[in-house]
Amino acid sequence: MVTVNEAKQKIIANVKALSAQSVDVRNALGHVLADDILAPMSLPSFRQSSMDGYAVVDTDISEKDTILKLSGESKAGQTNTQTLISGSTMRIFTGAPVPEGATAVVMQENISSENGTITIHEFPVQAGKNVRNIGQQIQKGAIALEKGTFLSPGSIGFLQGMNIWEASVHKKPKVGLLITGDELLHKGDSIVHGKIFESNSAMLAAALQKEGIADLEIQYAEDDLESTINGLHELAENNDVVLASGGISVGDYDFVGKAVEAVGAETIFYKVRQKPGKPLLFAKRRDKLFFALPGNPASSLVCYYEYVLPALRILSGRKDPFLTTLKMPAKLAYSFHGERDEFLKGLIVNGEVTPLDGQESFALRSFAIANAIIYLPVEQNSVKEGDLVEVHLLPF
Repeated sequence: MVTVNEAKQKIIANVKALSAQSVDVRNALGHVLADDILAPMSLPSFRQSSMDGYAVVDTDISEKDTILKLSGESKAGQTNTQTLISGSTMRIFTGAPVPEGATAVVMQENISSENGTITIHEFPVQAGKNVRNIGQQIQKGAIALEKGTFLSPGSIGFLQGMNIWEASVHKKPKVGLLITGDELLHKGDSIVHGKIFESNSAMLAAALQKEGIADLEIQYAEDDLESTINGLHELAENNDVVLASGGISVGDYDFVGKAVEAVGAETIFYKVRQKPGKPLLFAKRRDKLFFALPGNPASSLVCYYEYVLPALRILSGRKDPFLTTLKMPAKLAYSFHGERDEFLKGLIVNGEVTPLDGQESFALRSFAIANAIIYLPVEQNSVKEGDLVEVHLLPF
């Protein structure tokens, strides 16, 4: 059995980013850059006005209410180069080219006009005011975005604004999911005493979809060794990561551990000193990863967020694989006994986190309203109201 930290370190040591592929920037949301991107142009590429107003030569404004002659206008999208003569001003709009010779823009609220002249009520006017200079955002040839950058909507807009339409990104992992258990009912089945409706596939599929992984293959296996081996083998042929749900404990009908060994995977660790989710298995066969998750849905989801999700993010090239971690005061007291660290479903409200009712490994209702996981090591097995606890933010 390994500790929580040991398990996470073993994942870091055994998982590497997938190879790169070129994608259309408009389809790159949620991907991670595999190479630095250099700016092919400066942004802005010409001097722009940041206000609607009037372009001036700052030294012409010698006092408040200086009067200047109106000599034309510059609007957004204008392509011809204009020059401003000292002693005059030019109407200008946000995003429009600043005329040659102009050194500042006075916003329109600070002027008045009469008979073809403009009175500038602002004094002094500083050189460069309300002017976006060439390369103020990025200089041509500079690193625009570094390798390892997670591409957000802002990233997409930034790249397209530099006329970059393709990017080299790490591939997203393909995931196979094997659901085991003879006790499971599916859509359309009638309620039968002794059986339960299967929910882990929908739950894990939703979690993967939230991470931007839509390439999911789902199979089902009966509670026997041959069916489990066949399912794992087939999923490993087509996917980068294989998840097995259920069948990993020590019962007479738990075959996943033996099946993982039978398909030639090396177990990196089995069992983590935690509650819930103790019977977690992580194995590897060359570049294929195997996670055997507990069948109880709350245990399975905790293990997904704490271990599977980081592995998927590393495969995708991310530098920040683990859930965002904060220290936060506990709204309620909580204590536990035993030698295992605990993960609790928690709800953050107004800067405090509350351990929710229903912490059992089978209970998903509390997960349905949780927005965080509280991590309590055995050294912190008694928490008073107001004590700081480690909180892992759920990614939604």
